[in-house]
Amino acid sequence: MKSDTHPDYREVVFRDRSAGYAFLTRSTAASDTVIEWDDGRTYPVVDVEISSESHPFHTGKARVVDSEGQIAKFRQRYEGTTPDEILHSAPESDPTPEDLVLASGRDLSEENLQWARERIAAEGRAAMERRLP
Repeated sequence: MKSDTHPDYREVVFRDRSAGYAFLTRSTAASDTVIEWDDGRTYPVVDVEISSESHPFHTGKARVVDSEGQIAKFRQRYEGTTPDEILHSAPESDPTPEDLVLASGRDLSEENLQWARERIAAEGRAAMERRLP
């Protein structure tokens, strides 16, 4: 049998710092830091971001997805006036970036307003040229 083909399987402490919880188990995970355990021996310690003590599923603090709200957002975004309709409609008034953002179903963040300004600048001119006789 070849030597050094199997990983080093040993006792390791996994520590969840956010929950203040640690447990001793066997693993191939490597670590340079060690911790003294309750039995007086030292073991390598692997810090983890989440464990059964801090995971929302196990703690009962799971977030409920509001599917009705998601459907309403979808309908608001894709029903009614579209950005293209605003850009290419009759020129009773020039489209504003706010109108374009709201018609696309987005929030009025500066990033979305900048997107609308660029789209109005690019497509607004082309739409105006198409309307000219």
